[in-house]
Amino acid sequence: MSDEQSAAIAAMASLGEVLSCVGPTCGDTVDWSAAEKVHGTSFPADYRAFVAAFGDGSIEEMLGVHIPATSDEPQFGELSRLSDEALADFAVNRWAPADRGQYRLEDLLIWGGTAAADTLCWITTDPDPDRWPVAVYARGDLEWSVYPCGMAEFLLKLLRDEWPRCPISDSSLQGVPDPRFLHNKDAAAEWESENHPWE
Repeated sequence: MSDEQSAAIAAMASLGEVLSCVGPTCGDTVDWSAAEKVHGTSFPADYRAFVAAFGDGSIEEMLGVHIPATSDEPQFGELSRLSDEALADFAVNRWAPADRGQYRLEDLLIWGGTAAADTLCWITTDPDPDRWPVAVYARGDLEWSVYPCGMAEFLLKLLRDEWPRCPISDSSLQGVPDPRFLHNKDAAAEWESENHPWE
């Protein structure tokens, strides 16, 4: 096991101590071999562990995490690259000063988003997925910023309020006490029953 993979798994273990799954559905079973064929890449260890423990859903209805596709059938809320429209939009290709000229939009793989319309990605240029940094397009700033860590560490630092500046447009998740994760299946069932799943 590489140092990066060990660090990713340790970060996921710490995240699991902070974040609680509050519905009956916790985690998704994914055919990772099929997912790798669809997306043309393998995936970080912490992300695979997150999907197994929590799955397709959101943290406090604010930050959603997607799961990979395992077939060519399009599904809502799955991992994806930026759309052709986004790639062609000059305004989308704006980066924080420290990151300008270093990255390409074509190398981004979207793993999540926020209720404030931020986009959460990996930069997938390294052949080792456990070395992929996180890139965030914050609508509040209208630019991309890069965070030199994996998904689990990024989320852990957000929930613990350990980033010097909030990396997303809404600061309500920073240091939130007892953060909760709800699977989308359970949220949908609550809405169908005319209950608000987050109340």
